Amino acid sequence: MDRYFGKEGILSKKLKGFEYRPQQQDMAQAIRECLKAQKHIIVEAPTGVGKSIAYLIPLAEALTRAEVERAVVATYTKALQRQLVEKDLPVVRENLFPDLKYTVSFGSENYLCLRRLEAAREGGLFDDIHPGHFNALLRWANETFTGLVMEAPVVDAGLWSLVCRDPDLCHHKDCPYYLQCFYQKAKKQERDSQLIVVNHHLYFVNMASGWSILPEFQVSVFDEAHEIEKVASEYLGYEVSSGSVKYLLDSILNRKGKGLLRRLRLPDNLFSRVQGILQRTRAQAETFFQRVAELLGPERSIKLPYPVPVVDILSEHLDDLAEELKTLIDLTEREDLKRDLRAMSTRCRAFVETLEMLLEQKLPDYVYWTERHQRTVKLVATPLEPAEQLRNHLYSLMDTVVLTSATLTVGGNFSFIKQRIGLDEAEELSLPSPFNYRENLLLYIPQGIPEPDTEGYKEAITEEIEKLVRLSDGRTLVLFTSYALMQEVLHKINLQGYELLIQGQRDSYRLVEEFRTNPRTVLCGVYTFWQGIDVPGDALQCVIITRLPFSVPTDPVV
Repeated sequence: MDRYFGKEGILSKKLKGFEYRPQQQDMAQAIRECLKAQKHIIVEAPTGVGKSIAYLIPLAEALTRAEVERAVVATYTKALQRQLVEKDLPVVRENLFPDLKYTVSFGSENYLCLRRLEAAREGGLFDDIHPGHFNALLRWANETFTGLVMEAPVVDAGLWSLVCRDPDLCHHKDCPYYLQCFYQKAKKQERDSQLIVVNHHLYFVNMASGWSILPEFQVSVFDEAHEIEKVASEYLGYEVSSGSVKYLLDSILNRKGKGLLRRLRLPDNLFSRVQGILQRTRAQAETFFQRVAELLGPERSIKLPYPVPVVDILSEHLDDLAEELKTLIDLTEREDLKRDLRAMSTRCRAFVETLEMLLEQKLPDYVYWTERHQRTVKLVATPLEPAEQLRNHLYSLMDTVVLTSATLTVGGNFSFIKQRIGLDEAEELSLPSPFNYRENLLLYIPQGIPEPDTEGYKEAITEEIEKLVRLSDGRTLVLFTSYALMQEVLHKINLQGYELLIQGQRDSYRLVEEFRTNPRTVLCGVYTFWQGIDVPGDALQCVIITRLPFSVPTDPVV
């Protein structure tokens, strides 16, 4: 790797501002050796090492030499995912490996479905949408090349859920829009690529589906690897929520009489019969989840007792609805409606099976709990430890797995993380930081800040943020642990002369790009901005952490 990373290497000659970092070269060399030997490796690379380039270059070399057929790089955040594709990989290809073929892949719900767009319009589901939003969506649908939600005009989650790709409702090659399908175009790009960049969520959806979503690959690289235990547990688990049941029922027929049933053009008596079953199912769903919510009391989440003291009054009605939808299939000649009816019926049955498993707690070594998020109540089961499943269904199938993050060791040792994620045999590399923190870092802990749950806390941190932003003349990243706290503080704050860039205003990657180029800015964010963003040079002078992001002690998994 010296020919790329060395003091007289290719990068030093071709890249303006490149700095030789022995830690970066050591990491690249270790990964290259593991790719050749088909071994796994875990690497702790502190901030400033340049770990993205350190794994991309040996990976690109192996791919372009046909030593590896295809590889997947998985990040926790979409911001880092896009940074790799829009910044780092172009550097690697333009300066070192011009034949490298790569692409980025997102979960299917991120892609516009043209058939569902037309079906929603036919079913009257857009009648209550603001005309400006609907027209903007239609214009964008005719102009976009990717169909990706992050490139769409401002679209709320409710509107997008009506028009995004839903795998259960996909008609595949029988769809009249198949040749125009944004998702299928993305799939073709994946098949034509040597390197696919995904996020952890899509990676583990792919694994949980039996590796059926992404094309076959032999090497996996996990950046932000300290998050994979959490994400793997989520996607190896099960859940039913009040929101998911409501979405299903509304898709069939919402309270305003719009949805799939309207498109069927049923006789009045049959329409009324199905509508009655739907109304009873909806009422039982509301009652059932209200009783589940009562278990929570004031808590946001609790571990479910056994037996669960809630009677399953919902499954019988979902079963009835599933059977009724099946009887409607033969009453229409339209293949698209037949497919949608089958999909809705199947989804009803899936809810019944999952509810039975959750309420009877059928899976050993899983933790069962309920939680409330805004107006949605969930029943959830996740494995206590995903180690065994990762061991059997990931590491044993891959030639090489690379796991890297700035924070993987405990007391300088990898034992804890390796035990948690089932990584029994792997090379280990813990790199020192390239920064001289003693000479280049000032840690400021303000005195006299009230406790977070007491009066005056928000006012106190607002004053501190204003003071620190002015001292740094902008160039400040402010990290919050909740959207509610962020919104309350920003409502009070007075930073005239500085531009506030707030998570949620637009795509996170674009916000970071604007922050890099405009010094008189303050970037404010919640979870996405705690990790995975790269702001080199003088663009970032001050990081303000409003609260440390510890897990809630009452979290059932904790």
